[in-house]
Amino acid sequence: MIVRPLLPADLPQVEEIERRAMPAPWSAAQVRAEIEAANGFALVAICGGTLGGYAFFRTCLPECELLHLVVAPEWRRRRVATALLDQALAGLAAQGCTTCFLEVRASNEAARQLYTRAGFVQTGRRKHYYSQPVEDALLLTRDMQPAREEHE
Repeated sequence: MIVRPLLPADLPQVEEIERRAMPAPWSAAQVRAEIEAANGFALVAICGGTLGGYAFFRTCLPECELLHLVVAPEWRRRRVATALLDQALAGLAAQGCTTCFLEVRASNEAARQLYTRAGFVQTGRRKHYYSQPVEDALLLTRDMQPAREEHE
C-alpha cells in the first residue's frame, strides 16, 4: 500500500468510491472544493494499483480537523484507514498542528475503535448532526504534541 497526496487526477476514483461507500455521499463539487482548499490536506491510499481510500483534513494552525475518511468497501478491514490516519497525523504534526478534531456517527463502532486506537478521546456530542439516517455525532479530539518527559 502506498499513501500519497491526493492529485486532481484521482477525482474520478474518489467520486466513484464516495458513491459506493457512503450513505450520504459528498457531491463532486464538494470533493473538488476540498482538493482546491488552500488550507486543505488530503491523502489517498493506493492498494493493489487502485485507489482504496482517502482522507480530507482542514488546517488552521495549530489545529486541524479530519473532515472525511473513506475506504472502498473491498479494502475495508485491511488497515487502509489506519495507514491514512497515521500518515496524515504525522504530516500534520510536522506542519505544526498540535490538536486534531473530528466528528463520527455515534453508531459507527469500527470508526470509533480506529480513532480510539489513534489516540482520540470523546470531548462532546452533537445531537441529530447527521442525516440519512438522523443520528448524533460524537466529537473527538487528539492531542498531537509529543509526550513530555517529566524531570524530578
